[in-house]
Amino acid sequence: MSERFELLYGFVHCRGKTTYSAGYAATRAEAEAWLKKNREAEFGTVKIPPEDPVRYCKAALCPLKRQKPWFDARLLSE
Repeated sequence: MSERFELLYGFVHCRGKTTYSAGYAATRAEAEAWLKKNREAEFGTVKIPPEDPVRYCKAALCPLKRQKPWFDARLLSE
């Protein structure tokens, strides 16, 4: 049975946590490499989708507007 992982990222907002798919990895090693690259990056590894709440949050001083995204990988059952 082969492993397959969905690569996930998102942001935590005053309105809750968002989750987006960044694609799939065929092996645990690929998923871990993607996680390491993105978690250690200073900034700019993923783009904020236009539908994300940070785009339309009206809280002018919301401390969550300038945050780094979170990253994870989910094992998919075959």
